[in-house]
Amino acid sequence: MNQPPSPADEYETHYRYEITTAMNHVVRACQDVVRHHSYQGNWTPKGTADPMAPAHRELIAQARQDVLNQLQLSIQAAETIAYEIERHRHRITRNRSE
Repeated sequence: MNQPPSPADEYETHYRYEITTAMNHVVRACQDVVRHHSYQGNWTPKGTADPMAPAHRELIAQARQDVLNQLQLSIQAAETIAYEIERHRHRITRNRSE
């Protein structure tokens, strides 16, 4: 006898799609940083007053603008999706056991 799939299993494909899409976005954000803001694997800040000796404030501002904000946004979005999947899975499992 074949048993119908449980509600949690029915969502497995959807979960996999969501987390894979989110992680692809993180990877693309990393690629964008590498492509537009690095040279030979090293960060190359642009727009500083003196590229050879920028002040630490300029470097911090540029790091946030070029790299950190973009990556944090992508990572936070992926974390949110992972959290929501876990929460949804827990809710389905809990409802099934009641």
